[in-house]
Amino acid sequence: MAKNYSLDISNSFGGSNRAPILVASEYHHWCQRMEIYFKRLDKEVWRFIEKGPHVHVLTPIVVNDTQFKLRGGQVAMTKPTNDDISKMEKDEIAFYEISCGVPPDSFNLIIDCKSAKETQDVIKNHYEGTEEAQDKKLTTSLNEFNNFKPLPDEILDDSFKKFNLVVTKLSKVGISRSDHETNLQFLNSLGK
Repeated sequence: MAKNYSLDISNSFGGSNRAPILVASEYHHWCQRMEIYFKRLDKEVWRFIEKGPHVHVLTPIVVNDTQFKLRGGQVAMTKPTNDDISKMEKDEIAFYEISCGVPPDSFNLIIDCKSAKETQDVIKNHYEGTEEAQDKKLTTSLNEFNNFKPLPDEILDDSFKKFNLVVTKLSKVGISRSDHETNLQFLNSLGK
């Protein structure tokens, strides 16, 4: 049993030449590890995940103010430059690495995706929900934090553990509180 657990940990962390594997319960950690992995691999690769793939713009070839035409009447178009090709390859690398980091039980989510950004967006939407669902999580987490009260006769240690879970939920929805604020909120929740 311990051997399988350590294998799961090693897979979810990835390595210097392998992206981390997505574990559903660790989605937010996976996102952070993926960003670190891609930025270490190549900062430009990470840009394609955030902004989308590089698209080569085809332009007609013009000679002496006249479009150059091929046999059959088609207008000849410019070929991708070496820079275009390099950028398209980096998007392919990002797409490949993300796809390989998705476990088989979630792979059907991304099977029709064509770019790294599209894949990342589908995964994000699946694990974080739509903007409306995210807003609901944010509101719920804030309410839990602001209205936290220990149960009657609950020992202090158990109350503190539950409160830390509430603070972690806040962090997962993008809200951070200073140590001073969290300590003050916890102390105020204890009452007299």
